[in-house]
This record gives sequence, structure tokens and C-alpha cells, in this order.
Amino acid sequence: MVITLGLSKILGKTGEPANATATFTETGYTTFGLTYQDTAKMSQEDGEETEFYAEEIDDPVEVMGKEGKTIFNFSIMNPDLTTLKRLFGGEVASNVWAYPDASTQIEESLIILPRKGLKFSVPRAKIKAKLNGEFSKKGLLLVEVTATAMKPNTEGLKKLYVGLVNPK
Repeated sequence: MVITLGLSKILGKTGEPANATATFTETGYTTFGLTYQDTAKMSQEDGEETEFYAEEIDDPVEVMGKEGKTIFNFSIMNPDLTTLKRLFGGEVASNVWAYPDASTQIEESLIILPRKGLKFSVPRAKIKAKLNGEFSKKGLLLVEVTATAMKPNTEGLKKLYVGLVNPK
């Protein structure tokens, strides 16, 4: 029985793996920072179905389906200037990060490693980030990250791979 629990780390890097056998190779991947407790989540949206009907028949004569998106959400609790540039774009100079003038399209490949159970590799993910800060004794500045699995550009790669954290 495989039970998936906890989070060990979330890794990312620019560019896609060369092939399917390299999807869980961590070389070149780095963490985004510490993941704030209870924010790492994976979800898959409901798909869509389009039904086609004939005037003469009450039941559909054809049904076409479309899968829902696979999305990973997490919040970084200790972002530094390099992480801000990585997730939003912009520039870092003289210990100051400058927010980009226009929206930047950020894509990375991801590896999500729970403490046990199943691990996940996304060869191509669209990254959207937003700042969420609470400036109080009990608040933190968080960077909320949404990573949407996309069809890889590399031929032969799939949008999602699932393996065992500790294969026997």
C-alpha cells in the first residue's frame, strides 16, 4: 500500500528534461525556498464534455471529452531577491529587486517530493506568482505560487510523471 504524506521539497529549473528517463533527475534543480505549512496542494480540474445530438434521437450520438488542468499551489515563506526574480521576472541590482514593467511568462520544470509515497514531475509548468504579506507580529510575507502543468515542447515527454519516493 502506498500512502503519500508530507512534503520534503519542491524543486524547479528552467527548461525541460531531455527525455522521460530524466524526469526525476534532480541535477540542475533548486528549491524556491521554504514552503509555508499547509499550502502545498495539487488539484485537477474537472474536464469538459461536449455532447452532440441528432434531432431524431434523444441520446447523444457522440461525446467528445477534454481533460481538466493539473495545478500545483504552494507558498514560499522565505523569498529572497533571487527567488522574486525567478518567479516574477524583473531585475536584481545592488541588493534591490525591481518588479518587471510588463507581465513576464515564467516556465519551469518541477519535481514535487513528498516525505513518503508518490513523487511528481512536471516537465513544463506555467508559473504564476503573487505577493501576499501580512506585516504583523504573527504575519509573514508569502509568495503564492500557482504552477499549471502544460504540454511539453520536447517530443515524447508527457505533462506529468508519477513515481515512488523510495522504490524498493
